[in-house]
Amino acid sequence: MKKKLLALLLCAAMTLGLAACGKADNQQATDSGEGSKLAGDSSEEYYMVSFLSGIDYWKTCFQGMEDAAALYGVTAQYTGQTDSDVAGQVAVLEQVIAQNPKGIAVTCVNSTALEDTINSAIEQGIEVVTFDSDSPTSNRSAYLSTGNVEAGEKAAAYLAPLCNNQGKIAILYTVGAENSESRVTGFKSWCEENAPGITFVDVNDAGDTTTATDNMAAALQANEDIVGVFCVDGIAGTAGPTAVKEAGREGVKVLAFDVDKTVLDMIKSGDIDATVAQGQYNMGYWSMVMLYTQAHDLSAVDLPGFVDTGVTIVTKDTVDNYYVKE
Repeated sequence: MKKKLLALLLCAAMTLGLAACGKADNQQATDSGEGSKLAGDSSEEYYMVSFLSGIDYWKTCFQGMEDAAALYGVTAQYTGQTDSDVAGQVAVLEQVIAQNPKGIAVTCVNSTALEDTINSAIEQGIEVVTFDSDSPTSNRSAYLSTGNVEAGEKAAAYLAPLCNNQGKIAILYTVGAENSESRVTGFKSWCEENAPGITFVDVNDAGDTTTATDNMAAALQANEDIVGVFCVDGIAGTAGPTAVKEAGREGVKVLAFDVDKTVLDMIKSGDIDATVAQGQYNMGYWSMVMLYTQAHDLSAVDLPGFVDTGVTIVTKDTVDNYYVKE
């Protein structure tokens, strides 16, 4: 698998590196009656499809896709429904398939509900990759997302030393949510191995901001020795620091997850120490690279089944770089 990934990335790097000389090479190829696979055409369309369309998270993903598309000279389009309705996303995806694009990058609101629609697109000759949220039983070529266990480990490696590697850390997350559970597993595993003086207080945010704030407030009241809070998901990212601030617990260290504007603002104000930024730009960028690679048969090897697009710790020193540029 590592060899396949390396081969793909080398192919992609070569493709992007040659983009600068693509015009001259393409002109020569055109003159000789041969087209260049490294220079596409603006009429060639690739789509990104999401749910909850328009939120900042997807804007960053699509920016990555657009930038990669520009290097190839092709067109990237974005669409999606405004809610999390499964039937709605199926309908949007079917509408995109009817446009007969070269490729589609889709984040799946449900892991199984889009399987038939994705497979239908592939049967019609359209390349499909998934990003952020997968459809693992479909025939999609690849899945690009955060390695959540690794993200949890990186979060622990930041927050535990901030708490002097000892004391209680509250973990605020949606119990039962796969991504969150994996992050918690990584966080606890790292602490158990590297900071055994850390103990944990699990707090359920229940996927609701009000409930999350109330539950975190109750945990703080019941555990006066909490020294840190790991806010594992988007809901927790605002609810956790709000509860800490309302409780007057100024010494408690707070690490959030994701880079919503509210979270970034709280880093600037000092209510949050840092946040874990997912590689949304990488998700979009490499989705486009993979789709183009598949559509133009540029790689002699299969795409990797999963690509970890990485995470970055965002602090007050770097927070300005993470606001979405309109």
